Amino acid sequence: SSGINAEYGAMSIPFLLLWATVHCVHKVAIVGGGIGGTSTAHFLRDMFGDDIEITLFEPGEVGGRVRKVTIGGKKFDSGASIIHSANRYAVKLTEQVGLTREDLNSKDGGTGFYDGKEFVLTLNGGMADKMKLLGRYGFGLRGLLSEGTELINRLDRIYCLQSHKVGFTTVADLLNTTHHSFLPLASVTMGTHLTKKGVSKLIQDELVSAALHTNYNQGLSVNGFVGFVSLAGGMVGSLWRVKEGNYELPKRLLEASGAAVLAEKVVSVTKTPEGKFTVKTDSSGNEYDAVVIATPLHNSGIILDTPTPTKRPFQRTVATFVEGTLRDLVPGSSNPSDILTTASPSQPFFSSIGFKGRSESGERIYKVFTKEPMSDTQIEELFVSVRDVKVVDWYAYPHYNTSLPLPDFELDKGLYHLNAIEHAASAIEMSCIGGRNVANLVWTYLTGATGPNPEGICRDGKVEL
Repeated sequence: SSGINAEYGAMSIPFLLLWATVHCVHKVAIVGGGIGGTSTAHFLRDMFGDDIEITLFEPGEVGGRVRKVTIGGKKFDSGASIIHSANRYAVKLTEQVGLTREDLNSKDGGTGFYDGKEFVLTLNGGMADKMKLLGRYGFGLRGLLSEGTELINRLDRIYCLQSHKVGFTTVADLLNTTHHSFLPLASVTMGTHLTKKGVSKLIQDELVSAALHTNYNQGLSVNGFVGFVSLAGGMVGSLWRVKEGNYELPKRLLEASGAAVLAEKVVSVTKTPEGKFTVKTDSSGNEYDAVVIATPLHNSGIILDTPTPTKRPFQRTVATFVEGTLRDLVPGSSNPSDILTTASPSQPFFSSIGFKGRSESGERIYKVFTKEPMSDTQIEELFVSVRDVKVVDWYAYPHYNTSLPLPDFELDKGLYHLNAIEHAASAIEMSCIGGRNVANLVWTYLTGATGPNPEGICRDGKVEL
């Protein structure tokens, strides 16, 4: 017995030395606890298992711009409130962390398109809508619907590529490799693209502009790629939300990732002579093998020793939640549940108004989107009575324009900026796609593994996550 133990012990020493040499725990920092940062933590844990230590820095509330507001005794999503059925990551991640999908069916009262004077169109989710659309726009919608459906289907290829650990150092490469039509679409304004395609001014000013106003607080000057992302919900598939609140998704992802969370603000990220990264906060500093910046750089205040990316403007968006009674915008005509605004000379000061539900006392709750905070006079102009008001004022997404080239994910070898993806399009799913992309880049950087040539794979339409 003792001889066997002695032999085992003698053999175990070199084995343990070999294991210690091969087994390497990588230290990765993620700066930002929004849906991008938390999904990155999830993907990294899934890819590396126990061979990674993840530290996530978030001085504020986890969730970033996927946040909530409490009014009338109830909680509501104040940003990123809808998800599309084709959003494969959002669907899968929601299921993996034990949350529930809730379909967003057409509300009683329908959707109205308001030009500042009247509702030019009201849709109620029934068969009669098709006749209304045909009567107002003729067959001009067919080309728009076809192109939008094609974009959604073509975007599927990115999931296959990412499942093979393919990572892209630039947003342009990601778009162009996913489908050759994406990069040209992102390089021209939505208005210019639609005009070239023969889409009527009426369709652009009403249906397309209304979607852009409510989704991005912007108009036809956005790039064509984000323009079609904005239209997706009304074209194909269905919309849903997380029943427990979309704001729960990043929290659950972070918890499941096992990342350590430091509630500290990062002030600088610098590279050491040995190739590691020093992440400094107001109160501490530590070294990491790789760093993912998962927050917009425009207002982060983070000092980098790499060439600073071009500053890009973000769109201010104000979500005003009102518990009260909305006036009839058109005298003698009741309001639809969702009010979208068209592009017109009489365009109102708000971008959209949505009925969100009722308070604990039974009062109606509305969310009003504007570009600037509403004055008391403007609130009184819209509401007969007001019981409570909550305001969420933030820079929600990039101010889209086509004058600047799309940014890079890779700021340096081992240093990545996830939020570069937003400048193609901003949405929960796009952040998850960006998160998986930088996770793949980190994998390649830390392991030295080389992935397959993307040109030779994922051509058969099959998708596995």
